[in-house]
Amino acid sequence: MSGKRSSMLLYFDNFHRVAGLPDEQLGILFRALMECGEREAEGQDGITGFEERYPGMSDRTQMAFLFMADTIRRDATAYAEKCANYRSAAQRRAEQRESQAIPPVLPPEPDRTPGDTLDVLVRRNEERRKKRERPDWAAP
Repeated sequence: MSGKRSSMLLYFDNFHRVAGLPDEQLGILFRALMECGEREAEGQDGITGFEERYPGMSDRTQMAFLFMADTIRRDATAYAEKCANYRSAAQRRAEQRESQAIPPVLPPEPDRTPGDTLDVLVRRNEERRKKRERPDWAAP
């Protein structure tokens, strides 16, 4: 999550409240809600001053904008809190991993057991290397 919202929700239960608006007013309402959503996502107030930005908005459309914009603000606040909680949890996990100092995991080999130490592994590799060398009778 980047922390900045790229969307907003419009709820179906609001449809019956705006269904009677003329198309022109619905367009103004939608544009105002999109602007409100962008401002709220940036942490700004998207509601205050909407009357000056949209002077052609009727009283009914203004009422619809106010209750729908409140929902957008509530959703934006909830999203910001969710992102903060995720960041905090990720930070705690990272700190916990650092404090536990987990040794690096060695790649699996057929003869390796979970309790092998580095000394045991070095000794095994030396033994393998000796096995690969030519025996005395095969020397040139």
